[in-house]
Amino acid sequence: MMRLALALAMLATPVVAQEDMVIDQTRIYASDAKACAAMEAKGIDAFMDSDFLALKFPDGIQSMEFHCNFYDIKSRPNTPLLHVDAVCEAPGEVYPDTLAIAPYDDKTIQVVSSYDAMMVTTGIYEPPGPTTNPGVTLYTRCDNLSEISVD
Repeated sequence: MMRLALALAMLATPVVAQEDMVIDQTRIYASDAKACAAMEAKGIDAFMDSDFLALKFPDGIQSMEFHCNFYDIKSRPNTPLLHVDAVCEAPGEVYPDTLAIAPYDDKTIQVVSSYDAMMVTTGIYEPPGPTTNPGVTLYTRCDNLSEISVD
């Protein structure tokens, strides 16, 4: 009986640790860590030089030819997880999406797109990296940015 209680306590420990993480919604996140410095130096022009996504709460996800506008961001007490309703646009297409956003580590969040997961599962999109989970994109917090300058 004692072993069972100890095993259950050990399984619960990582979950408690993740609940301590908080998503800083005042910062910009980038799908490429190098993009943080580029956006600081070049502002909006950084999108012209490299292919990355930028996420800003409560606005959404932006890139050169793609954006997802966030329409509703929901959270629950005692969990760092966010549920987002979005409408996304790429050249020639508009579609609704549902996103789950969770801390990945102290500087990174993972964004899980139901649309992207479906597209990977059906073979239309390639599986993502560095995770093998369909629809997951990792974003690094840009501690140097809360706004992208538009000059």
